Amino acid sequence: MSEAGYEAARRKADGLAAILREVALLLGKPASEAAMLVSGRQVMPGLGMEAESRLLEARVADLEHRLFTLIVLGEFKNGKSTLINAMLGSKLLPAKAAPATAIITMLTYGESDVVQIWESGGAEPRRLPVEDFVREFQLTPKDQETIQEHGAVDRFSQVEYAVVETSAPLCAQGVTLVDSPGLGEHLSRTRVATEFLRRSQAAIVVLNATRILSRDERVFIDTVLGRGRLPHVFFVVNRIDQVDAGTLEEIKNWLPEELAAHFAQSNGSFDENLYRRRVFFTDARTALNSRMPGLGDEEALKGSGVPALEAELERFLTGEERISASIQSAIAAVDPLIDQGYRRMEQTEAALDEPLGELETRGRNAEEALRALDRRREESARTIHEYGDVIKQKVFADLRGYVEEMRASWEEDSRRLMDIGSSLSLRNVITAHAQEETRREIAAAITAEVQKYVQVKFEAWSERVPERIGPDIDLLVSQVETQLGDLQDELQQIAATFSGSAHGERTPEGQGAGLFRLALSSSEIATLTDAALGIGDMGGFIGHVVQSSVVAYVLRSVIGETLLSAAVMLEAVQAGVHESGAKRRLRQALGERLIDALRDRLEERREFIYAAVGRRFDDFAMATSNAITTQIAEVREDQARILRQKADQSFSIEREKERLAAIREELSSVRDRLHAMGK
Repeated sequence: MSEAGYEAARRKADGLAAILREVALLLGKPASEAAMLVSGRQVMPGLGMEAESRLLEARVADLEHRLFTLIVLGEFKNGKSTLINAMLGSKLLPAKAAPATAIITMLTYGESDVVQIWESGGAEPRRLPVEDFVREFQLTPKDQETIQEHGAVDRFSQVEYAVVETSAPLCAQGVTLVDSPGLGEHLSRTRVATEFLRRSQAAIVVLNATRILSRDERVFIDTVLGRGRLPHVFFVVNRIDQVDAGTLEEIKNWLPEELAAHFAQSNGSFDENLYRRRVFFTDARTALNSRMPGLGDEEALKGSGVPALEAELERFLTGEERISASIQSAIAAVDPLIDQGYRRMEQTEAALDEPLGELETRGRNAEEALRALDRRREESARTIHEYGDVIKQKVFADLRGYVEEMRASWEEDSRRLMDIGSSLSLRNVITAHAQEETRREIAAAITAEVQKYVQVKFEAWSERVPERIGPDIDLLVSQVETQLGDLQDELQQIAATFSGSAHGERTPEGQGAGLFRLALSSSEIATLTDAALGIGDMGGFIGHVVQSSVVAYVLRSVIGETLLSAAVMLEAVQAGVHESGAKRRLRQALGERLIDALRDRLEERREFIYAAVGRRFDDFAMATSNAITTQIAEVREDQARILRQKADQSFSIEREKERLAAIREELSSVRDRLHAMGK
């Protein structure tokens, strides 16, 4: 591999992980034995900053196993799973002709043969052997019939995603692959797929050479990926072995025009260079077979187009800009923690020089102050809940208003997003009047189209939610950061008073809150995701929560018999109008009933929506409170440890100061190495 490829990125990531691991060791729980450091020096580590140490260990795990995230998207039968298996070099995912991967599946590096199944609202995953996972989550013929009739299958509706470990070389280099369900499958899982998309560095959209760029694919690309330039998206036309050379050449000539908007330069011209580096034509099955043990065929593998795709993915993911951003992010996280460690050592050294009796008196005073501070932690929780009450009402009001906007734009949107013309031909309508089977076929076809319409519209609504509630989120951030900054400053004052050292300057604005937020990110609350930790993006998560709950409910309870009765379908025919007029009236009737049903069901779900949004703020308030409690406990334990040491006749103050001096020197050295990586 090239110097700028996975191996080079892996070496840099390993070097960065080693630095973070050493900082975590030096700051964390005081050890009873000396540890050998990278410098070759033996040091007795530990400053009692255990929450901060856990945070750094979590970042180390990400660097070691989740350096890059690549999501693979596409409709069923386009060969997503086969392509992933070819890239892994093993038949890990089911990849039969029938739709197989029914849930989002994360493939990450590891040796475990147990699959983690994360379900909605679950604090812990359900665990299954790989064989049982494949059996349970491969779509059955009955599932496929259900999808054909109703557009979705419900038996996986509570499953968010699965995590499968693999020792494949690609994942060993730090690449996590995300295999998504088909684009038109269950809305809640499509919503989760878009969440993974936001957290991915690159996306592969797998197209099918035998039916290139379906309507669903066009809608998904434009509405989810975006209408403009998409430099992070790789378009892979798979199954080229199933079309003849002439057809393949026609596709290659036709596709640039169809994807032109996504390769437009700032002056509007077509970026031919980017197109060549982002559009690939592959035969994934041949690539997979060529990589099976005993079946190696380098010529066939090269001809499959997969190695060329892999090489460009590697170049894109491991670019210097991306690696540099990871290092700068680590510097931004570590610097304030090292500064906090320096302050703690200064205070500890000052306290060690104080008489035991004086420290005991200060300790009692400090305990009273810590208890008072502990009572004040409710202030931040109260602020979060107050804003949560306001925001959940705004979210609901905006959603209600949006449904009425859907009524106003129905005529245009339904024509753009739905294809119901063939289903509503006069022949079908007249036949449906007498034949139950035809009525069911019409209902199933239109149900699928309405599902697409609702999915696209509610996805668009969820994208606008952050803007609607952004000012409230900004105010919440400002107030909570101020409160947490004040708490951090008071904790430092308590620690300084106990030790008899100078308090020094007030914590720089925002840094105290940042330290608490770092502690918050290591919280073990399963429902607190990255979106919540980034507070400013919380609005996006809220939009998707409500979207999934409302849409799933509507599609179960609204679309069906009450929406498309034979009487409604025959109104236009009985009026004697032409077929185009009949379709127009039927489309209008469909829109009126759908929007009315959306409005009514939305009102019924008001309390459910309030509760769903409210739980988000409840979780955030609890995690914030827990972070404050952890910080207070660390100060309390640090003081208790100093008192125990001072009371221990065998304890040597000089040796402890030597230990702290060694830690200080190592932290300074580690910081220098980290900053050198960032240059």
